[in-house]
Amino acid sequence: MRFLKLVSVEEAEKTLLSLAKLLPTEHISLDNTSGRILAEPVCSPADIPGFNRSVKDGYAVRSIDTLGAGELRPNLLQIVGKIAMGENNSGSIGEKEAKYIPTGGVMPDGADAVIMQEQVELAGTTLLVKGAVNPGLDVLKYNEDFSKGEEVFSAGHIITAQTAGVLAAFGLDPVLVRKRPRVGIISTGNELITPANTPDIGQIRDTNTSLLRAFITENGAKPIFYGIVKDEADALQPVLAKAAAECDLVILSGGSSKDERDVTAGVIKTLGKVHVHGVSVSPGKPTIIGSIHNVPVLGLPGNPTSTYMIATLFVTPLLRKMTGANQKLRSIKAHISTSFPSEKGRVDLIRVKLLPNGDIEPVLGKSGLLNTLVKSDGYIKVPAGLDGYEPGEVVEVYLW
Repeated sequence: MRFLKLVSVEEAEKTLLSLAKLLPTEHISLDNTSGRILAEPVCSPADIPGFNRSVKDGYAVRSIDTLGAGELRPNLLQIVGKIAMGENNSGSIGEKEAKYIPTGGVMPDGADAVIMQEQVELAGTTLLVKGAVNPGLDVLKYNEDFSKGEEVFSAGHIITAQTAGVLAAFGLDPVLVRKRPRVGIISTGNELITPANTPDIGQIRDTNTSLLRAFITENGAKPIFYGIVKDEADALQPVLAKAAAECDLVILSGGSSKDERDVTAGVIKTLGKVHVHGVSVSPGKPTIIGSIHNVPVLGLPGNPTSTYMIATLFVTPLLRKMTGANQKLRSIKAHISTSFPSEKGRVDLIRVKLLPNGDIEPVLGKSGLLNTLVKSDGYIKVPAGLDGYEPGEVVEVYLW
């Protein structure tokens, strides 16, 4: 199978994203929303908190009554009550009066600050105030957290632990989210065995399936494994057809190289259409982009490092488009500590390591080495028009 015309990274990504369809929505329990994508904006249903409340144990006071107070000459206030947790009417205080208040208690009318117990001394029902406090000290004011109708999260927001806490405060349960993309994984290769087995000479463990399963899960999708399939059209075709019928995306690893064993592109073409076979990028030149009944199919090289890099480059944005996720790539600017070459005419994805001084250095090695992934903190893209970088140049580093 001959390579079609090599396309640029930008053209390949544009082609792949054009195949992505926004997935439908579903309501799920708030307890199961971690990592899911909000399908609609979330606005605060009320003013939160709906009352002025204390954020510490202490005494609710009028700050003006504490002016000039000190260790040697404390101000004297009269304790006129104790506020209980959950009490919705804390009454009021007047001039030179105070009430005990627990954390979360409703502030009484007239009080504008809370003074901690460490700053006072009790003498019966008299409170000796040994330090002045400012208005608003240790008081969470009405709607200081969220205002009614305020948009707090946009559609496409990835739900984190912090998000879940806010949704709980809003009483939003169940939550409307995008369905998780179902991603079929097929490993191809006559030499592959499962990781639990011991390889003979000429055999290798299937690392790509484990790698892709973890990668897909980390990106909020659901991996579905269709097994290790021989590099034979008759063996691959029914498996690929089944995966395309059941999934939102199918990823094949192996079988995309330009040699006599390349059957992946041929099977995709038989079942659907090959849009791209070959991208001007390293690693990952033999990448295939196809579709079967409007389901995107991505053929990745068998090399695990290439698989990971191309998945990072193409699968991540594809899954985000399917779910409407608006998360941006994590990146920083850094200086390169040492020069390295790059081949013009293609985009080079160079793994890099962060140094203690904030600079980066390339983690170079042959394309089949997994250690370049575990020794690196991210990667940089060397544009097709450059032949490398010199020390001191500033580049954008995409972090793992």
